[in-house]
Amino acid sequence: MRIIGIDIGGTFTDVVVYDEATRRITAAKALTRRGDEAASVLECLEEAAAGAAGAAGAAGAVGIERVVHGTTIGTNAILERRGARAAVLATRGFRDLLEIGRTRRMAPNTLFDLSFRKPAPLVPRPLRFDVEERVDAAGEVLEPLAEPALRSIAEALARHEVEAVAVCYLHSYANPAHEEATRTLLEDALPGVFVSPSHEVVPEYREFERLTTTVLNAFIGPLLDRYLEMLENALRRGNDEAKLYIMASSGGVMPLARARRTPVQTVLSGPAGGVTAGVGAARAAGFGGVITCDMGGTSTDVCLVHDGQLRITVDNLIGSMPLKVPQVDMNTVGAGGGSVAWVSPEGQIHVGPRSAGSSPGPICYGLGGREVTVTDANLWLGRLAMRRRLGGRIAPTMERVESAIEALARGAGIDDTHQMAAGVVRIAVARMVASIREISMSRGYDPRECVLMAFGGAGPMHATTVADELGIDRVLVPKFPGNFSAWGLLTSEIRHDFAETLLVGCTPDTINRVGASLAGLRKRARERLREDGFTDAAITCRETLDMRYLGQAFEIPIPVPERPLSAEAVLAEFHRTYAKLYGHASEDQPVEIVNARLAGIVPARVPAPVAEAPAGNGGGARLIERRRVWFDEGIDDVPVHDRGYIPVDAPFRGPAVIEETGATTVVFPGWSCRRDERDTLHLVREAPSP
Repeated sequence: MRIIGIDIGGTFTDVVVYDEATRRITAAKALTRRGDEAASVLECLEEAAAGAAGAAGAAGAVGIERVVHGTTIGTNAILERRGARAAVLATRGFRDLLEIGRTRRMAPNTLFDLSFRKPAPLVPRPLRFDVEERVDAAGEVLEPLAEPALRSIAEALARHEVEAVAVCYLHSYANPAHEEATRTLLEDALPGVFVSPSHEVVPEYREFERLTTTVLNAFIGPLLDRYLEMLENALRRGNDEAKLYIMASSGGVMPLARARRTPVQTVLSGPAGGVTAGVGAARAAGFGGVITCDMGGTSTDVCLVHDGQLRITVDNLIGSMPLKVPQVDMNTVGAGGGSVAWVSPEGQIHVGPRSAGSSPGPICYGLGGREVTVTDANLWLGRLAMRRRLGGRIAPTMERVESAIEALARGAGIDDTHQMAAGVVRIAVARMVASIREISMSRGYDPRECVLMAFGGAGPMHATTVADELGIDRVLVPKFPGNFSAWGLLTSEIRHDFAETLLVGCTPDTINRVGASLAGLRKRARERLREDGFTDAAITCRETLDMRYLGQAFEIPIPVPERPLSAEAVLAEFHRTYAKLYGHASEDQPVEIVNARLAGIVPARVPAPVAEAPAGNGGGARLIERRRVWFDEGIDDVPVHDRGYIPVDAPFRGPAVIEETGATTVVFPGWSCRRDERDTLHLVREAPSP
């Protein structure tokens, strides 16, 4: 049987196929076709099947047991505002909450921007409706749902030809009866319309964040539903028993049916797969502290993992809108291989955030690109080879690259094109370094205590430069770095997240209520996972409490101490975590428990290591060529290795270039490289940083 991981990125679509019988891994890439992403997936699957030993040769070939899919389709739809025609139903008096929001600017770095204009809401005012109903914070019904008026609203929705409806009533997390009744009525009156009730999407307090997340769910729901249905039909041809899972932003995977109901949980699904795989690869190499750096064609995603534990957050922004779903805490910066370099009117050089993407792509793709990108700069510096296909598919061309870099250099007042190209790369690296410092140093973590796990098509090319800036002494490059996020999908656990708002003090008198809430969440998690076909013996639960000092506006997640649950143990853990994050703790101040959270988990059956020995064992390193590569200056005689032929445990010194399908690793001067028995590259600084 085969297990398949599929990751759709902004530039490339990646597929990894693992054959359990032969323990063989096959990887493939295709350019992402915007608007027709399923075609890219099927193209990848056909290529992977053709390359696998004994493959039947088609995407629908028999023998597929499990498919795990991560996608940025929802993310792109939100950022480009190309989702469904959606409407909002809110408690009377709250129809404009979506536009009013909070008394602060949600968009980052806009506090002092005099030209800032608030983005228009995804749902215009004519499609936002007041509904007569009211429930208080305790779940008591103050005003019953007026169904006759609701039927009139349903008729108006039909006239407006809406495709989706977000239903968000006040305090529905405490009592969802009115939202349930509304969904039933709308599904009867408007067959085929996607209905998204807020108590299913965000069952907790904070009305504005719950509303925006529910609207986002409705906005992308029909698009994701159509795509997933089409993909499911294609994958299950001849594989009726194949199970299709979707990667969630939380780093776990969920069944297809759940993803189609709450697609907003998939918004950050692709990058999460790479993080989970990075944690596993670092742990296998003997490291618990790791910073993952996933540099693709469009952006770079970075995440810090301390003691091997992913940090999950429920507060984030996408397109300046709050996104309140469990998600791996990571930073994304617009610095990828396709990031466009440009010169401001003042003569300053900038890189990104705009990307050439897959169409037209960098100039060297030969697909119509006219603007210099990071990939073009690396090709001009000799770090990429003209004879090797980029991403395993694109034959690079130098036509127009030199003239474009020359024009860019003239605009910046630079005479040397190599200095210009090196400057483009340095600016992209600086943006990645700033993003890593934000998730490490600004939160009390020293990046020098971590290893840097570099992957993505462009990550290993820039890894040692990033590490130099951060003072990190060791870089790990895993097997199949260009397809690593797709590999991570195969190793991710099945996960369902649950939450309940409590808003109680952390005292001996209230701790029993907290325990009862967690017990209820455990019961719901086990029931959900049993419905998915798992036994109680396979299920584990991870519990956290959102806590804050009384009067604060925001809370922090605290892992629940071992049983028996006690207020003293919970308080001690809160004060310790708070002091770690902010440098102090006020142990004499009252503490409030805001939400109880629980993740129901079934560990994945992790694919076994590849049985075949690395190709280089006993045969010596095989040089592809020697060529001139530009670092701080040009170096003429740089060896270029084929990764598969590098002997295990035979370190060599940089400078060097290591090539493989889908990625290139550049070992800068002052660094050495060793390939271990798991086919992980260890890049080590020869003179450790102070």
